[in-house]
Amino acid sequence: MEDPLNRYYRYPIARWIVRALMRTPVTPNQVTLVQPLFAALAGYLVTFDDPRHLAAGALAFELRSILDCVDGALARAKRMASPAGHAIDALADWLGVTFLYAGIFWHFHLHPPPEGPWSAVLSTNGILLLALLQGALRSFSSDYFKLKYCSIFERGTDETVDVLRSKIQALGPSSSFFAHADVFIGRMGHLAFEHEWFDPERSRSSTGADQVKQLIREETSPLTRLIGALWAISNGDAFLSLVVLTLLADQLWLGQVFFATGGVVWIVAVIVLNGWFLRGASRRGKLAVA
Repeated sequence: MEDPLNRYYRYPIARWIVRALMRTPVTPNQVTLVQPLFAALAGYLVTFDDPRHLAAGALAFELRSILDCVDGALARAKRMASPAGHAIDALADWLGVTFLYAGIFWHFHLHPPPEGPWSAVLSTNGILLLALLQGALRSFSSDYFKLKYCSIFERGTDETVDVLRSKIQALGPSSSFFAHADVFIGRMGHLAFEHEWFDPERSRSSTGADQVKQLIREETSPLTRLIGALWAISNGDAFLSLVVLTLLADQLWLGQVFFATGGVVWIVAVIVLNGWFLRGASRRGKLAVA
């Protein structure tokens, strides 16, 4: 479910950087906190209208994306992974996207795009807001389903509820803002996909034992592989990779229109397909036995 550019390009570079950082006192959280600075630089550069500034903005944001791969790899290498670090990383990711899109909104405020068939229905800001919201939906939903599938295939149980419950129970008076933000994001995911407000005492996963068993049997099936491939090109990182490519190609507005139209349809279709895949697991298991 990993973005192909992450797997084949960014992580190999990240591993090389991690080897160099292992000999330094640099911590994963320090790497994480640098990322929004590159995103802010990218946001500033994309406010300009010439291809050189847009390409420079793409490069700055790409450096942020590489560092986003470095922090996790460094945390594992230095055995410094922690729930707090994960929360800081998640918040830095959202902050990075905010900085980039602040620049994109200002770019089109200064340099209005040409009118098109959408102009009678949506303003420029409406197009950009839809593009941003579908990007958030990509990130939000892919994180949720990644935890669900990985926990089922690797540990034989759906841990989406248990992980959120443990995060909530770990909160205390001294818990950081990052920990509270991470829990809030988790609650929103549960509300969106389990259709209930999360209650640590009563909430249970909608994926039953029979469904889990059938999904494990189907782990290497063509349909499961298709689901994984779709998430690889539909997650939040894949969306940001496409934004960077539109900057490099000097097609920023065309990209935003695509995200606000085809992108919305695409991610909704992927989510619906996953819902059908999960709900149908028990039925497929019964048919296989019959």
